Amino acid sequence: MAVVPKTILAATDFSPTADNAARLARDLSRRFDAHLHMLHVVVILDDAHLEGEHRHQLEELMAGTDEARRTVMENDAEARTGVEITSHLVRSLAPGEAIVESAENLGCDLIVTGTHGRRGLSHLLLGSVAERVVRTSSVPVLTVRSDAAINPEGITRILVPHDFSEASATAIRYAADWARALGAEITLLHVVEPVVYPEFYSVDVLTDDLMERLKTRSKEALHKVAAGLAETVPTHTAVAVGRAADTITAYVDPAKFDIVVMATRGLSGLEHVLLGSVAESVLRRCRVPMLTIPG
Repeated sequence: MAVVPKTILAATDFSPTADNAARLARDLSRRFDAHLHMLHVVVILDDAHLEGEHRHQLEELMAGTDEARRTVMENDAEARTGVEITSHLVRSLAPGEAIVESAENLGCDLIVTGTHGRRGLSHLLLGSVAERVVRTSSVPVLTVRSDAAINPEGITRILVPHDFSEASATAIRYAADWARALGAEITLLHVVEPVVYPEFYSVDVLTDDLMERLKTRSKEALHKVAAGLAETVPTHTAVAVGRAADTITAYVDPAKFDIVVMATRGLSGLEHVLLGSVAESVLRRCRVPMLTIPG
């Protein structure tokens, strides 16, 4: 898959959250010189009690709005500013699966979606759908919460939590390539988690001395990673202490960062699981857009 996307899929249900995500997708398409596909998934009602005639009438009613939806996607003046856009309408019982499948069929390198959207008979795009997309997508997914802060100047400050795993090293590679293309800087963050032992051992937390040594080792390791990026990307490092998900979420100040980049880990099954549930927890609470990289 391409690190810097050349084909982007933005899912929309025309809600304010989806509009924010679409604006970010259009901005990235301009900056990356990428083709943008706008996708709207019409959710087919799966109601066993709905008679065939009534189901047909409902589908006709829903189909009657297709042209209006396509017009909104294609005639948006802002969307047409320097961006090549193709609009798509698909019907599905499962919007998350439809988004992932459409991205695969269109050869997209990136999916952009809001995490909360409109409820109604015609569509459902809630956080659970976005999480489904993140878990099953084979390409990176950029999620935008309803209250996420989006820098109007673009992405210039990238935060990458690093646990020194291969997965997070892959996230750093993506972040570095995005930073080069966007003229952004990177901050590498490592969180040292205090270990709480059972009272049986008469130990509550790591000793202050050991904690300081862990912080020093973490800083040295981060500096080595940063040194490998510094020639082409301005890179900073930070070490914090606390529970990883809570600490990362609190560290993501919209005044300091425009995006968070984290990795997912692939299992032998059909889905990914997010690294130790940390990335999943951050995704649900992140105050800026979050880019998840499949493992």
